[in-house]
Amino acid sequence: MLILKHHWRQSFRNPIQKLHHLNRTLTSAHLDFRALENLKNDSALCKDMMKSAKSVLLHDRKYLVQQKPGGKSCSLHITQFKDLKDSSIQHTVLLTVVNNCAIFATSVNDVTKFTEDGKQLIEPRPALFLLSEEDQGLATMGLNLLQWQMDNKFCSKCQTELVYHISGRSCRCENCSVTYFPRYNPVVIMLVVCGDYCLLGRNKQFPSRMFSALAGFIDVGERIEQAVVREVSEEVSVEVDISQVRYVSSDFWGGFRRNYSPELMIGCVATVNTMQTPCCSEEIAEAKWFHKDEIREALEKSKMPGLHKLQTDGLLLPPPFATAHKLAALWCKES
Repeated sequence: MLILKHHWRQSFRNPIQKLHHLNRTLTSAHLDFRALENLKNDSALCKDMMKSAKSVLLHDRKYLVQQKPGGKSCSLHITQFKDLKDSSIQHTVLLTVVNNCAIFATSVNDVTKFTEDGKQLIEPRPALFLLSEEDQGLATMGLNLLQWQMDNKFCSKCQTELVYHISGRSCRCENCSVTYFPRYNPVVIMLVVCGDYCLLGRNKQFPSRMFSALAGFIDVGERIEQAVVREVSEEVSVEVDISQVRYVSSDFWGGFRRNYSPELMIGCVATVNTMQTPCCSEEIAEAKWFHKDEIREALEKSKMPGLHKLQTDGLLLPPPFATAHKLAALWCKES
C-alpha cells in the first residue's frame, strides 16, 4: 500500500490529473464521490484544490443569499474560495465535489463586502422555504459541519486541543492518537395507518390544527423496527406488530436552532389492523385518526404560503420538505 501511495503521488503533479486517475467508465457523479474521498484524506491535494474551489458563505449561523428574479425565492451566494481573506475566515469545511470542482462552506466574521447588489443574510429555518432543494442540502450540511467544528475543540478523553484536517471533515488528538468524525442522531418518524386512515399527533408546541407523524430517537442497541414499535407505544399507547413496519425513505434534518444536534430522519409506515383509541403521553397534546381525503386536502394547503394556509379551515400538515409530508403524500398515492 505504501508503494502504491508513493506511485500515486509521483505519477501526477497536477491535482486535477490526480483526481481523474480513476476508472473512466464511471459516471461523473461516481468520479466526484471518489474525488471527495481523496480530498478528505489527502491534505496536500485538498490544499491544491482550494485554489480553484468555490465556497458557500455563512456568518453568525446565517446564510448569505441573493434573490432570484421575482423576489419569491433565493439562491446561495457562492464565491471563489481564493477571494476570501485569511483574516476574515473563522472556520471552513469541505462539502462536496461537483463536476471536478470542490465546494466548501466558510464562516466569516465580516460579510460587508459581500452584502451588495441585493445579497443578504437569512436564518436557516426561513431558508427552507426560499432555497432550492440542492441549495438546502449544501446550506444545512455546511451549517452543521461548521457547528461541529466550533463545538469540538478539545479531546473528550484528555482535553488536548484537537488538530483539524485541512478539509475540516475530521480532527485528531495527537496525545491519544484518536481521530474524531462528525456524527448525527438517528430518529424514526412513522405514519401509523389502518385502511384509509392514518394516525397523526400534535406536539404541544404546534398550532392548534397542526398535526404530524409521530417521531422519536432510536435507543442504543435498537433496530429501526423496534424503535417504531416502542415510540408509538410510548407516545400514543397504540400497539404495532413489528412485522408490519416498513422503511420508506430518509432525510437529513436539524441544526436550525442553536444547541440542537442534527438528525437522520428515518421514515417508516406502520400498519395496524384496528383503529385503536390513542392515549397521549406528556409530549403529545392530542392524537387523531384522519381519512385520506382529509390528508390530501391538507397536503395541498401545505404548499400555500404560511399566512394564507393559516387562514383556511381544517387540518394543517408540515411543509413539503418535511419527512412527515413526504410519508403522507406517498401513502395517499398508494391504492
